[in-house]
Amino acid sequence: MKKANKQEMELRAGFAADLLAQGHSCTVVTTRVSEEYELSRRQARRITAKAMDLIVQDFEEINIERPQMVAKLLVDSEQGMQKGLLNNQSSGAGLFTIK
Repeated sequence: MKKANKQEMELRAGFAADLLAQGHSCTVVTTRVSEEYELSRRQARRITAKAMDLIVQDFEEINIERPQMVAKLLVDSEQGMQKGLLNNQSSGAGLFTIK
């Protein structure tokens, strides 16, 4: 398989970012990226990490000091962690940290 160009890498990272934004865990996103683009898990993990960076950039641009948005994110992340723990999938349990 040939090496992906910059546009293809952006497309892959966008796909992964969409999945993360929908609430999927990093592990699930890595698996989906790996399957969708027929990549190794190592390559898919790199793309998932880039996707997470894209989401962080978006938050920095929209002024995260919005209390309602922060509250919703916290509730959503806690629900995701709870579902993961109930299904014995603890890999997403430490996804968000608060400083």
